[in-house]
Amino acid sequence: MENNFLNNDIKISKENIKNKVKEKIAATAYKEEMNGKLNKKARKKVNKKENNNNLKLRKVLTIAASLMIVLFCSIGVYAVIGEKITGKPVIEWLGIKFSDDYNKYRKEVVGEELSNKETSINLTGTVCDEGFTILEFDVTISDEDKEKLKLGEKILTDEYMNTSPETLGISEEDKQDVIKEYGDKTIDSIYLSFNNKLITDETGTYLEGLNNFKIIIDGKEYWIRPRSAQTATKISDNKYKVYQLYFLTDKELGNKKEFNITLNDVVLEAENTQYGSEEVLIPIEGEFNVSVSKEQTLKDTNIFSPEIKDIKHGDLTGKIDKVIDTPLQTIIKISYNYKDVSLNKLSQSWNKDFIDILEYNAYDENGESLGILSYETERKITYANGKEEEWAVGDIGTFINFTNAKMDITEYLIIEKKQNNSKIKVEIKEQSDKKPFDNFEIDLKSEEK
Repeated sequence: MENNFLNNDIKISKENIKNKVKEKIAATAYKEEMNGKLNKKARKKVNKKENNNNLKLRKVLTIAASLMIVLFCSIGVYAVIGEKITGKPVIEWLGIKFSDDYNKYRKEVVGEELSNKETSINLTGTVCDEGFTILEFDVTISDEDKEKLKLGEKILTDEYMNTSPETLGISEEDKQDVIKEYGDKTIDSIYLSFNNKLITDETGTYLEGLNNFKIIIDGKEYWIRPRSAQTATKISDNKYKVYQLYFLTDKELGNKKEFNITLNDVVLEAENTQYGSEEVLIPIEGEFNVSVSKEQTLKDTNIFSPEIKDIKHGDLTGKIDKVIDTPLQTIIKISYNYKDVSLNKLSQSWNKDFIDILEYNAYDENGESLGILSYETERKITYANGKEEEWAVGDIGTFINFTNAKMDITEYLIIEKKQNNSKIKVEIKEQSDKKPFDNFEIDLKSEEK
C-alpha cells in the first residue's frame, strides 16, 4: 500500500516525495559540480553515448561550463628552460586565491615521471598545508598524441556549422546557443585523470569516474567528492603546466604530518571533445608515488579554538571547532547539529522549517570581500529509535518518511589569505534567502602563537 502522509493539509504521494528529494539532491549536486569539472566530464560522457549528435543538453550545461572557465583559471608567467617549465603560478581554487608565498613552501620532486612514447608527465613539486595538497606536473605531448586529441582544432567543425538544426535534431535556437558558446573556441587544454579505471563495454571506452575524487593515501583508498579540482595552463604548443588540488582533512589524514600519495590509472585527455569525434583517452603506464609533508607550512600555521558564540538558526546550532590560519589560506571547521529533523524538512521547500543549503560571505576588517568556499565533509543522521546512518555529503540518504531525528554535519570554510589581514567576518544565509541569519568574527591577531 502506498505510504502517504499529510503536510499543510495537502496529501502528498510517495512518488511526489521522491521527486522533491531528488530535486534537493540535484540542487546539492549542482553546487558540488561547480566545485569540480563534473559538468564538463558528464557532458562528454552523455554526448559520447548519444553518438555526439544530440546537443540539446548543452544548452543547459554551457552556462555552467562558461562559469567553470572563470572559476578554474590558472594564471602564471612561465618559461621553458631546457626541458623544465619554470615560473611563479597564481593558482585559484574556485576564486580562492592562494597566498603569494606558494613557492616558499613548494617541495621539489625528482624522479617521478611517466611516459607513453614521446608523451611524458613529470611530477615536479608538492605543496601541503592543513587543508590543501597540491601536486604540480609538467606535461609534454607528442605531435602524434596532439593530433589524436585534436589540440588546436575548433570544437565545432565546419560540418556542424553547415548542418541544419533539423538534421542535428535540435532547434535553431539551440544551435545558435551552441555556436555562441563554442563557435570561436578551440580545443586548447588538457585533463589528467588519476585513479579512475578505463572501462570498455558495449557503449565504448570511458573512465570509471567523472573526476579525481578517489585518492590513495598510504595505500588506502578514500572518496573525497567534491574536494578535488585541477587546473591546466598551456605553456607552448606541446607543453602544459598542471596542478592537481585536493582538500584533505583529519578524516583522511588523522594527525599525520607526512603521508604518501599514489596515483595510478593515469589517463591523458583533452579538455573538450570535438563535435562528431569520439572521446580520445590516452593511458599512461605506471604510477606516481610521492611523499607529501606539512612540516614546512606547519611552522607558520596557527591553530586555535576561538571563544565565540554558537551559530543559531531555528533548530540549527553551529559550533566553531577550530580555526587553521595557514600561510596559504584560512580554514574554519564548523560542527552543525540539526534537531527535530524530518524528511519533510529536508525535501520540501514549501515546508516552513525547510532546511536549505547554507551559503557564506567573508570580509576583512575593512569590509572588503574575501573569496570563500565551503565543503561539507561528514553527514550523520540519528533516527528517533537511536539508529545511526552515515549519508553521502550533501545527499538525502533515504526515501522513507521519518521524524524526530537529529543530524550532525561537519563543514569547512576555506577563506582567501590576504596580507596583514587581522580579522575575518563571516555571514551565513540560506541559499534561498538574500539576508544573512547570523554572523561571526574571527580575530586572527589576538590568537597568534
